[in-house]
Amino acid sequence: MILEARSANCFSSAFVLKANERAIGKIEARWFSEWMDVHLTERRYLEYRKVGWFGSQFELVDVRDEELLCHGQHTGLFTRTWDVTLSEGAGQLVSAGWFETAFEFRLGDETLARVDRLGWCERGWIVDGADILTVEDLIMLGLVYHTIQRRRNRQNNAGGAAAS
Repeated sequence: MILEARSANCFSSAFVLKANERAIGKIEARWFSEWMDVHLTERRYLEYRKVGWFGSQFELVDVRDEELLCHGQHTGLFTRTWDVTLSEGAGQLVSAGWFETAFEFRLGDETLARVDRLGWCERGWIVDGADILTVEDLIMLGLVYHTIQRRRNRQNNAGGAAAS
């Protein structure tokens, strides 16, 4: 399955969500927060929540019954690896390579999904996942990737301002 989140327009904090080229909902970022709201077409409402004030621990929760669907957290201080628990079990979201922007989800020795940005000039991301992963699993991987990219951009922008 291929899941894509594409920015609604140039200045929007909302992303249109598509699974296999079919619109399934939208993602809206919250102001001054890493929380995100996911509205799916079948009237499901999910939240991507940051656990606590500090750290890098996130949950994907079905708001209707407060069911925890997926969980992820940054592995260590000087690493680009995230421990992510999906419906198929606990695995790791790791960088695909030194000079690549993509990340891969690995469960044991098997790579089940790959997430990357849409393009150089387009805001959004795309997840190409194995058929055993659910839509919620792919959403979680995409949102963790989105968090990684936002933090990297924020860090690069702050570093550039400090150097000038």
